[in-house]
Amino acid sequence: MRWLLLVRRNLLRRPGRTLLTLAGVAAALLMLVLVEALGQGLQGALSGADAARTLVVYRANRYCPQTSHLPEWYGERLATLPGVESVLPVKVFLNNCRASLDVVAFHGVPPQAALEQRGLTVVQGDASRFVAEDDAALVGRAFAARKGLEPGDRFRFGGIDVKVAGVFASDTPVREGLILTHLQFLQRSGPVDRPGEVTQFEVRAAPGSDPDALGRDIDALFADAEAPTDTRAEAAFLQRATRDLQEILGFARALGLACAVVVLVLVANTMLVSVHERTRELAVLRALGAGEGRLAVLVLAESLLLAAVGGAAGLLAAAGVLGATHLTLGAEGVPVELAMTPGLLLRGAALALGAGAAAGLFPALLAARRPVAAALRGA
Repeated sequence: MRWLLLVRRNLLRRPGRTLLTLAGVAAALLMLVLVEALGQGLQGALSGADAARTLVVYRANRYCPQTSHLPEWYGERLATLPGVESVLPVKVFLNNCRASLDVVAFHGVPPQAALEQRGLTVVQGDASRFVAEDDAALVGRAFAARKGLEPGDRFRFGGIDVKVAGVFASDTPVREGLILTHLQFLQRSGPVDRPGEVTQFEVRAAPGSDPDALGRDIDALFADAEAPTDTRAEAAFLQRATRDLQEILGFARALGLACAVVVLVLVANTMLVSVHERTRELAVLRALGAGEGRLAVLVLAESLLLAAVGGAAGLLAAAGVLGATHLTLGAEGVPVELAMTPGLLLRGAALALGAGAAAGLFPALLAARRPVAAALRGA
């Protein structure tokens, strides 16, 4: 206990320096966790798709939902193909095709078919109201949390005004950032105004059929039509749609590595200065019988405590930011919510402690190995 009190006293001896070090460590951990939260959200978005059976039929040579226009009657032809279990026409309207921090994505769908085929669970509100009222909408719970929406509210964006009939949950995380409306309502809305056209079809392959072969059959069917198609498994479709986010994540992870280096350098610099200032004091402890190992443990404990407290502050700040803002990045109408998981918190804590141990290693050896006589002279 006396040694723990000595550790605390040493850190509080220069409170300004200690606070600045803690703030630097916390800021670095905050940035690192936010970066990895994007990675967790992106991983969840790509792994949540039913890649085995769901195909997305899109307009060929188009990269953005705003440019993909397919005749609605394609759905009737798709339903007649062998191996097709169901077809869901989808009209997409969104605020921005490129990477954005505030994605607003409307999906116009046949209401009853969407509830059944997408496997949605209404957790608040009334699904029957959504089916019955033309201007009603269901919002994903991630979008509802981000915008503070509840059943009974009205939401307006880009000339589209809807009543929130309910909030839904989905096994596919990206769908929880969407707004579902009636297909014909969205087709006839002012900013869209394209009756009879959809953005894409979601085709569910029948059990036992080959989805890859079915996708080739679909593209061959419309190869010479007015709007040729490009059919991909849902996972591959999401992978392509989020390629901008994956590039951003790659660059951000390089910044995250720099943040880890910042933690190491900040704590190491603080400990080196502290050991230098306490040269005579540490020599006196050696002269009074404290062994090299005990002095090394003392310095390492100070380094670990700095990293642990700063890291804990950064992790709490990250959890608070994500919990309060529900940060979401999106591209091409695919919203990806930054996800804080227990595993991410554990990795962040382990990184902070590891950096603290590494940063304190050299100062600990310096304090333990310095000759007592030279240290007492200040040499």
